[in-house]
Amino acid sequence: MNFLFYSPHTLIDSSSGAAKCVQTLLEELVALGHRCVAVTGTVVDGPNALFEQVLQAPEAQSLKIAGSSISIPARKLTFRGVEHVVVGAKATRAEALLAYEEVVLRTVFLDSFLKLKPDVLLSYGGFTSNAFAGQHAMTHGVRSVLFAASSSIARRSDFQHVNRIVAVSKALARKLAPIAGQPVLALAPFVRTADAVPQSRTPDYITFINPSLNKGLKLVAALAVESQRLKKPYKFLFVESRGTTASAKAECPELAGCKNVSYAQNVASVAAIYAQTRILLFPSLVFETAGRIAIEANANGIPVLASNVGGIAETLDGAGYLFDPPAAMAEDWNTPPPAEYLAQWLTVLDRLHADSAEAAAAVKRAEAAAARYDLAKLTRRFLEVL
Repeated sequence: MNFLFYSPHTLIDSSSGAAKCVQTLLEELVALGHRCVAVTGTVVDGPNALFEQVLQAPEAQSLKIAGSSISIPARKLTFRGVEHVVVGAKATRAEALLAYEEVVLRTVFLDSFLKLKPDVLLSYGGFTSNAFAGQHAMTHGVRSVLFAASSSIARRSDFQHVNRIVAVSKALARKLAPIAGQPVLALAPFVRTADAVPQSRTPDYITFINPSLNKGLKLVAALAVESQRLKKPYKFLFVESRGTTASAKAECPELAGCKNVSYAQNVASVAAIYAQTRILLFPSLVFETAGRIAIEANANGIPVLASNVGGIAETLDGAGYLFDPPAAMAEDWNTPPPAEYLAQWLTVLDRLHADSAEAAAAVKRAEAAAARYDLAKLTRRFLEVL
């Protein structure tokens, strides 16, 4: 079959869990003999080295805007078997796309649709561009599939352009089905776990990926401050994504005095981060659709301390430790963690560092969950519903 993916968001984006999921799905489909083409804009979740590689690719053509001196570059490249057409834009957020940029993006989509003659159109939801593409596909008798990796699509109109909805967790499927008015297939994040496993590990850090307020920045900052105050030998690593080093320090000035916190840029290969990680923190304060980092951590045998929100527990699959965030923190992400809640997290960190039996059991649970995860089975299930 021929698959065409369309979105203002690029798939070659190491800062976006949704992008990495779809890119991996398409790679698996290519391995099974299907052809996959992705027509995207240049919207990314955050600065990342992987997308910088895209911008180094030569321009395949320059798309000129009639009656003006404006031209928009289009780049063509094959990334892990998936054919990409990336239409340049100045905006890094979908809602900031200029009208002429969106028109050019749609024009390239229509041209690609005509040439490829896809059997399936795959897109996200919640954007007018996606609705346009899905409606065009259905008008031409092509199956339109929405890949739901975000809970932000919350209106019935967000689902009018699709024949089928695929969600990355049962939790998200339950949330979306009443809104969509149609069944939602619950799968899991598409993760090639081998890509997240380094050849060797020196696990020194308590790692926090995407240091932003909605992901629990206030809690992790408090853990670092309290650990330093109590002279605990813990080292924290903050890894940039949407949340950056600059934004983390601006939102939590208390981090300025923390000598036990290091910072790392988003990297093209996340294995380099897990090579240094002893424990992973995932204290999100929002509904998480699934949490691919839980799958990646399990593949490395890394214990995860996480909030019990959305699909995180489902994705951890019996591994890790879960905490129920206080309502006040969920309502206002700037709220410092109550002392008793901070103590709950610190107690588990202490046990994992001081009790070798506890740490070994946590690693064993992670490895058992990783053994149950089956990317090939997920891909076959995706194909079955088509």
